[in-house]
Amino acid sequence: MNPSQHHLTAEQRRETIAALYLRGQYQSAIARQVGVTQQQVSYDLKALRKQWLAAALRDFDEAKALELQRIDEAERAYWQGWERSCQQREVTLTKRVTGKDPRDEASIRKETPVGDPRFLDGVMRCIAQRCDLLGLSTATEAAKALGTGLAALLSQAQAAQAPAPPMAEA
Repeated sequence: MNPSQHHLTAEQRRETIAALYLRGQYQSAIARQVGVTQQQVSYDLKALRKQWLAAALRDFDEAKALELQRIDEAERAYWQGWERSCQQREVTLTKRVTGKDPRDEASIRKETPVGDPRFLDGVMRCIAQRCDLLGLSTATEAAKALGTGLAALLSQAQAAQAPAPPMAEA
């Protein structure tokens, strides 16, 4: 037993146990090195696994939230682009007239476009990505598959219950 291990706090002990465990050492060997029982090592590892799982879930949720924010920002930009593409604009046409009295003629025409559909495609991609990230696409596909499977089972059951056609006498 290492004499310096006598004055470890529970947190310090668990850090040491985690390091040794992650290096592949057995609980009994860790217990000898740390100066505790194998049961204490087992208890500490159980607590460590719980902490690791909670941290992994937090990290996953944080990454998911970050990606959702990125998708939201992209969708806002697509909607802004769509709004701009629908705004009325002025088109100036300049024409040079040659001949006896050469001059430039200009005309202004106002156009109201119908909007650029590429922006709506971008919005749809954002919605699809959000659904994928939240697991809604998978749930929808599963529901469709379940519905198709149930419809097939129902038709099989109805076919099995239908009266058999009378047999013709020979």
